Amino acid sequence: MTDNFCERLNDVITDSYSLFNRVEQNMLTKSKRINLSISELHMLEVINKCPIRGKMIGEIASELMITPSSVTIAVNRLEKKGYVVRKKSLEDGRQVYVNLTDKGRHADRIHKRFHKNMARSISDGMTLEEKNILLSCIDRMNIFLTSRLKKEETYRELKKSA
Repeated sequence: MTDNFCERLNDVITDSYSLFNRVEQNMLTKSKRINLSISELHMLEVINKCPIRGKMIGEIASELMITPSSVTIAVNRLEKKGYVVRKKSLEDGRQVYVNLTDKGRHADRIHKRFHKNMARSISDGMTLEEKNILLSCIDRMNIFLTSRLKKEETYRELKKSA
């Protein structure tokens, strides 16, 4: 029974991941005013978590779990497309913050609305108990995935220092 459940769970997770990405990509394709990849859109989402101050490259990298050089490349692209600007810190001129432009905030609003509508559609018709069970299961999966990533990062760091 456990093997069948694990196979089914694996199928559901991989199918959901694939479908989610395709639906999100379709949303971007349909929105002709947004010239972004999904990863660029997610970067805007992270940057907009600090709408006043903005985010430093290292903060963005840490939150997205990618290298600072990858963030720099993406920010350069986003800046050329008009979605972000760089601003030097008034307190410390060596620090540079990335902020969204009006165009970037507009794209982030559309993306957030897409996610909100999707969550609403998924949960429509669910009882409170079903909603709580769903959230609990997804929380459990996220805890596992976060733990797995931390172990892999620790392993890479140990391998580098050896």
